Amino acid sequence: MTVRLLFLSLAGILPALSPAAAQSNGCAGFPPITLTFDSVLAPIQRDDALTVAQLTRLPGRTPGPAKTTDSHVLGLTQARYGEQSQVSALFKAMGDGTYCASASALTVSFGFQQRIVHVASEIPADSCLHGEVLTHEMRHVAVDEALLREMMPQIRGRLDQVIAGMTPVRSRSQAQAMAAIRRPLESAMRRIMQDFGRERDRRQAQVDTVEEYERVSRVCNGEARNYLPKPVRRPAVRRG
Repeated sequence: MTVRLLFLSLAGILPALSPAAAQSNGCAGFPPITLTFDSVLAPIQRDDALTVAQLTRLPGRTPGPAKTTDSHVLGLTQARYGEQSQVSALFKAMGDGTYCASASALTVSFGFQQRIVHVASEIPADSCLHGEVLTHEMRHVAVDEALLREMMPQIRGRLDQVIAGMTPVRSRSQAQAMAAIRRPLESAMRRIMQDFGRERDRRQAQVDTVEEYERVSRVCNGEARNYLPKPVRRPAVRRG
């Protein structure tokens, strides 16, 4: 699993707006911030080209249950999730050389940018075990999809709260103003990503249980052992 956090900014200089209620920093007259929020769910890719050994060594692989940390991997689901954001801002040049600025629009896409389901290349595609391993991996896919559906309204609500608390900023440069505008949004997205990742780990662990690992090793008349690397036999050491 790889987490990607990408935050893009898009700033524009627009004419000064009509005055409104006075702000403590002298910045006023900006319209409300609009939020566009949608989910991303990349299509599932299938890749059965990697061997058991290659899947086991794959970087970023989430470890299984404690009792199976040294086990070999017959199947694996890789998912890269994260967010992409764009912020548009309005600027007003003030008489003292400073700038007033306010976010005008925030666009956020959140979800899974890539999903790949692997079954080890040693397992024949028409075998009983291939079907069992693929079914197990699709349970991981279903967990991700259910979690994304469930959390989208929560994430939207948290972003709405952040936007509601944002006020125009006043800075010496446009770059400083934009950085100040982005700061609470970036902070909120970091917390959202952390919460999403923790809950995802918790739910995926309910799929990768010791009992499930043992079940897969026994199904199909124990076919799994036919495709696992054979233990290396060390030559006996003669003593005396």
